[in-house]
Amino acid sequence: MSEHHRVLVVLLFIGLAVYRLVGCLQPEQLPRAQAVRRGLWFALTIAAFALGDFWMFVVLAVPLVLWGRGREQNVPALFLALLFLVPPAQFDIPGMGLVNFFFSLSWPRLLALILLLPMVPRLIRQPPRSEGTLPRLADRLFLGYLFVQVLLLGREASLTSALRSVFYLFVDVALPYFVFSRAFDTLPKLRDAVAALVVSGLLLAAVGVFEASRHWLLYAALTQAWGSADQLVYLGRSGVLRAMGSTGHAIALGYVLAICLLLYLPMHARLRGRWQPWAVLILFAAGLFSPLSRGPWLGAVAGLLLYLGLGERPVRNLLSFGVASLFVFAVLSLLPFGRFVLELVPFIGTVETGNIEYRQLLMRNAAGLIWRHPVLGSTDYVERLAAMGMVQGQGIVDIVNSYVEVTLRSGLAGLVPFAGLMATALFSALRARRLSLGAAQREAADLGRSLAAAQLAVIVTIGSVSSILVIPWMYWCLAGMLVGYARVVHAREREPRSTAGELGFA
Repeated sequence: MSEHHRVLVVLLFIGLAVYRLVGCLQPEQLPRAQAVRRGLWFALTIAAFALGDFWMFVVLAVPLVLWGRGREQNVPALFLALLFLVPPAQFDIPGMGLVNFFFSLSWPRLLALILLLPMVPRLIRQPPRSEGTLPRLADRLFLGYLFVQVLLLGREASLTSALRSVFYLFVDVALPYFVFSRAFDTLPKLRDAVAALVVSGLLLAAVGVFEASRHWLLYAALTQAWGSADQLVYLGRSGVLRAMGSTGHAIALGYVLAICLLLYLPMHARLRGRWQPWAVLILFAAGLFSPLSRGPWLGAVAGLLLYLGLGERPVRNLLSFGVASLFVFAVLSLLPFGRFVLELVPFIGTVETGNIEYRQLLMRNAAGLIWRHPVLGSTDYVERLAAMGMVQGQGIVDIVNSYVEVTLRSGLAGLVPFAGLMATALFSALRARRLSLGAAQREAADLGRSLAAAQLAVIVTIGSVSSILVIPWMYWCLAGMLVGYARVVHAREREPRSTAGELGFA
């Protein structure tokens, strides 16, 4: 039996265990939604690993996803449920003699074309709804970011390369933000999408725990069978394997799980069950630890502090968190494994401090390049950074900061709308949460609270990682969800008082 077939057996057991556990999340989802998504996850996973060929998988996956789309009440939620099914490896579609290749296809890109693109005409035709100032500002900042990126396509070496970049910009950036900011007409649908993402993240957490404990990257066998150039590379830290699941990199796995953990917190308080809600929470915590990625840990802590600060007793919540943290640090310092964990904590431990120093050096060197081309950036920033000695052990210049990457590529003209959109999405959710509290819609307010916490985690984490693999897919979808949440709340607030009860969840 080949390795990718053995991996399939392991993944099926993990999937069965996780879906048995997440049965407690069904009240958070639309009726019968989990059954459709569960069936698709198993069918597509079997197809990917049993076939062992990317293009054969695509041929089988397209009708399966279309079948699921026809039975799905909430298509964006289905997109999130399947987003991490397989690694985001890219394969070029041959140009058949006309061009070198048409474009690169990956699993997230294929999902966007099948599920999100058909929604665009309907969303464009739908009548405008009442919305607040901040959602409108977020849309304008997003359009500003797109305009700058399109303007910079004039730098491309050829017309075909420019057209290809336009296609990527539309599918990878415009589609997820546009659809997720407009597709939710009710809060139950938005809550269902959040629950779908949480279930998807829980599958990743279980895979991450297995990989770290067994020193075995499960999805590496799949990319190897596919013959992908984007192979999953075994990475270690202090002698422990850094898990990555199907996200393609350890820091990407930590980033996704930090978001999912924060989105799960209000569900944990509502779910009924003696042990299942706590088992989900523990599995998320263990999964977040498994990639040993410190940037997502900082993001998760920042999001958790905001979540606690927005609670009913913020001062008590934050003090309790501080005391609990001191107690945990004290206990860890007394245990052998605990000392290993403390050595990994950024700014406290001493493990691989060179990574932190590299990021600091990147900021200093990038600042000089940015001020040489402050408005629209430059095209040779990678070569200039390499000349400054920024080449890492893998032989590449790793720009491990998404804000720096955007600024180097598109200057302040790109950074201002990009960072402004991330911040505006956060504030729009906070504003909508206050409106929900004013309308005595506690569950709607808790949804906004968790969305805002997850967005803060994104804002913090992408300051320590480049926008690679699934990372941009997540922050465009999440920003759209925050803006969509604000739109729904504002629209409901402007309806007659007799319909105000629709703000609550079923």
